[in-house]
Amino acid sequence: MTDFDVVIIGGGVGGLTLALKLAQANIHVLVIEKANQPGKIYKGELLQPKSLENFSEMGVVEEIVANSWPLSTIHTYEMKERKDGSLRTELYIPLHYHRLYSSFPLARMIPHEKLKGLLLSKAKTYHSFTYWNPATFQDFSKVNEQNNEFNEATIYYKSGYRRITSSFFVGAEGRVSLMRKAMKEHGVTTHYNHQFLTVTFQRPEVFKEARMYATHREFIGLFPLPDNKVRSVMLIKPGDYKRMKDEGLHTFYEPFERFVPELTGYLESITSWKDIQLMIPIRHKTQQYVKGNAAIIGDAAHTVHPMAGEGMNMAIQDGAILGELLTWMYKERTRQPQYLKLYEKVRKKRADRMSHLSHLSAMAYTWPARWYQQGRMFALKRLERHPVLHDKHMLNISGIGWWPYNGLDILRFFGLAKAYSLKRLKKKQRENIYSSHDDYPWKAK
Repeated sequence: MTDFDVVIIGGGVGGLTLALKLAQANIHVLVIEKANQPGKIYKGELLQPKSLENFSEMGVVEEIVANSWPLSTIHTYEMKERKDGSLRTELYIPLHYHRLYSSFPLARMIPHEKLKGLLLSKAKTYHSFTYWNPATFQDFSKVNEQNNEFNEATIYYKSGYRRITSSFFVGAEGRVSLMRKAMKEHGVTTHYNHQFLTVTFQRPEVFKEARMYATHREFIGLFPLPDNKVRSVMLIKPGDYKRMKDEGLHTFYEPFERFVPELTGYLESITSWKDIQLMIPIRHKTQQYVKGNAAIIGDAAHTVHPMAGEGMNMAIQDGAILGELLTWMYKERTRQPQYLKLYEKVRKKRADRMSHLSHLSAMAYTWPARWYQQGRMFALKRLERHPVLHDKHMLNISGIGWWPYNGLDILRFFGLAKAYSLKRLKKKQRENIYSSHDDYPWKAK
């Protein structure tokens, strides 16, 4: 029998963020991770400003910055397809992170496994951190039904079954969560009428900024990574993947080379469909993140559409908030499980907002029709030309705050563009940025 303060099931970025926070506070934490090598499923690589702020608080942001690529602006292009198949730019809209009032007014791209490795290496420097890999959570062997508390778990590790006890258990094992199942929590799932293909390949050295291109029936995204690489995303209809594989790799190369001619020759480094991952997006919302002494974070609690680049960031921010709460509980010797509800109180509303925002971003590219593209272009124009709409959108996706949408936004959306002073915009931003009390309300108790 082995005893821990906190056991985390799942050693992804969210679980490791939580584990590192706890290890830094000398809380005895065990991470159980079943995969002993990188999986083939694509996972997030874009870090939003709030996540960078969280990592700064943990003292690891310098290594992350050194191993990532900065994105201060995302360049979006709406293209018109001529009868001969050629393209011309119909609309160009830049979305600026650098206008944010933040110590990190930008996003950063980092290979997912690199980020995991940095967090794991840092966590291993603390004696209070234990990592079992490969290890598999089996079930809870002791459950107090009266108090809804989990007292003992069975783990398969090193060719044998081990029983462990812990004050708290956290599920961070993704959307197919055994922890969520043990908590008997269910949610609502949304499916979409499209899929994505994604792969990383070498890029020209001059290709340094994030770009998104769309026609009325196509969408691609290109996000630079370090070492002259780029992460590509292509939207396809269900059924297209099989057709494209049957026809050959040129069906994947051609759209990128048509939108971005300077990529010609670089895509040919992709020599097998095995290198290209198929993503089937879903949206899953769980009603409760906490039951007794157990909690779920990341995709176990909320799976979002990847269009807005929020999934990994939501897991990081879950881990940071829950880690800060558990640290406070141990410091104050207040370990009653009901305090875990404070994590849910802070994170659920934010996660629901981000889920809805990601859903709306997905809906903007859902229907392959010219009239639909015209509507999207109108919305993008308003987003850029009215500074309140632009800065509100960027603040909200950054995670550093929430600037509520209201009835005035409808007038801003359909009315004339209006100039606002930089000073006034900064003031409005500051008013809607999460304070330390917003993030950690229990510290005021």
